[in-house]
Amino acid sequence: MISLIGFIGLLFSCIFSVSIVISFFNQNKKVYEKIFYYSVYLSAISILVSFLALILAFINSDFSNYTVFQNSHSSKPLLYKIAGTWGNHEGSMLLWLVIMLIYNCVFSFNKTLDISLKKLTILFQSSIYICFALFVIFTSNPFLVNSILVNEGLGLNPILQDPALAIHPPLLYLGYVGFSLILCLSLSGTLLNKIDKEWILTTKNWTLFCWSMLTGGIALGSYWAYYELGWGGWWFWDPVENVSLMPWIAGLALVHSLMMAKNEPLLKRWIVFLSILCFSLSIFGTFLVRSGILTSVHSFASDSSRGIFILILFLIITGFSFILFIFKSNESNTKLNLLFINKTSALVINNIVMIIACLTILLGTIYPIIIEVVSNKRISVGAPYFNSTALPILLPGFLLMSIAPALSWQNNKLPKFKYYLITFISMSTLTVIISWFSFFSIWGFIGLLLSFIIIAGSVLTIYINSTKFGYQNFLNYNNALIAHIGVGIMILGITCSSVFKSEYSLSILKNEEIKFDKYSVELIDIKILERDNFQELKAFLQINKDKKVMSLVNPSKRYYHVSKIITTEVGIYRNWFQDFYTVLGSENNKKWDIKIYTNPLVNLIWFGVLLMVFSGFVGILKNE
Repeated sequence: MISLIGFIGLLFSCIFSVSIVISFFNQNKKVYEKIFYYSVYLSAISILVSFLALILAFINSDFSNYTVFQNSHSSKPLLYKIAGTWGNHEGSMLLWLVIMLIYNCVFSFNKTLDISLKKLTILFQSSIYICFALFVIFTSNPFLVNSILVNEGLGLNPILQDPALAIHPPLLYLGYVGFSLILCLSLSGTLLNKIDKEWILTTKNWTLFCWSMLTGGIALGSYWAYYELGWGGWWFWDPVENVSLMPWIAGLALVHSLMMAKNEPLLKRWIVFLSILCFSLSIFGTFLVRSGILTSVHSFASDSSRGIFILILFLIITGFSFILFIFKSNESNTKLNLLFINKTSALVINNIVMIIACLTILLGTIYPIIIEVVSNKRISVGAPYFNSTALPILLPGFLLMSIAPALSWQNNKLPKFKYYLITFISMSTLTVIISWFSFFSIWGFIGLLLSFIIIAGSVLTIYINSTKFGYQNFLNYNNALIAHIGVGIMILGITCSSVFKSEYSLSILKNEEIKFDKYSVELIDIKILERDNFQELKAFLQINKDKKVMSLVNPSKRYYHVSKIITTEVGIYRNWFQDFYTVLGSENNKKWDIKIYTNPLVNLIWFGVLLMVFSGFVGILKNE
């Protein structure tokens, strides 16, 4: 019964979306205007009913539903039953539809845009929704009924049974699925030639929201990978990580472009191009994840027919968008106010750098696929490629962050130039000293110098702005600088945790104490514990310094009875300066293999991200 209600809700959401399209083309009659908006609201309500029905089926362990049977178990905790709703291909695609219609419904209450522009945007969003709804109905129906009676399910993938993974997919989807609305805004603005001040403000606010959600989603995913997968890192350049990073980079370029569009009208075409690129990359990433051509712990599906369907959608949506962009974009005789060093020049360079980096990551992600298709040989492109190509490309863009907000729109002058010069020399000297007294690394030197310059330059600009404008509107004048400080802090965390980390492989007996670096570790006990849905082998380790106890950590291994999978759970001791990251290995002659990583300043990565997300929301509230 629950599945039937869910499927009916899905069907009605599609029918009401078709009603939006029909009523849009009959606007000469007043009754159709009411039908247009009522259809927007009813389609959103219908898909919410459908999604809530699927959640209820998971909560009640309704194994007559095939999706629930495949991805849940009656012994699962409530949180993971709910998370199981989107922890699979069918449920995650239903979540995709929910988010599309929520955006459409909320956008329909906009009071500032031209009515015709708003309606056309809703039409485009509804049309895209119909395409994806048909994909779900015909190839990925989450409400299929089991042909036989079953009393128990197959369970959720153990690595997805984590609080962070319960939140990560919705945040991620709020980001790159939300770019569909940005695309529709750009297409309608282009078609009606109404890319004006209100359009720019509205698009900027929605873009900031989507980009902030995507930022939070990616960061939460990397944090999960850090403490769950047990390899000591937080980013692996996994293909599925890359496909979420590419729309993020394109979105970052779009945010910067929208912020300078009111001063440079010629950039409106570039904004439309970036809007198309953001959602196109989102769909293309979805195709890669769900076609089965990528192998990843993040991959949801391996059905090639689904991949072909999404590829067709990608070609139709992207092709239509670019055709409209090429033939309907108005040429402007206005020239860009490009000087040797002004705000426009800095932001244009930043945009170019971001897009080149995005294309570099795209090439590294799809190149193995192309080679396999052409030569039937499988190759891998991993971290060495991305670290040696994408990161150096991004360096100039990051350097500009320290001074770009302080530059002028009209001239080449940098106010208080001598202070920036002093700051640059001071930070360079500090970096040399730190690098000298630690083991020298060229990447460590560059990362430290870059982060110090970004943070110090942004703080200096905040001080100059505060003396000029006062502290009453502190956030209004310094919002972008807060985000830049967040980027600097994140780069500092990335550099220190990657370049200056240490790894120790130990073999230890129970009650034995072994030294590593300036510390020691003691194995207090090993216990086997029975949990609700898994058995846990848990180590009790004590980390000491100068014969004083610093912390107890509990790395473990879990055996999940239903899926018969073993997972590794790390034990982490966090302090202000570094993480002690412990991994439990296997037993050999009563000795247990233990790996310990010391990751300096790794938590600055997520603190920097929080500042960036905070800045994004402040930018929305500024409303200017």
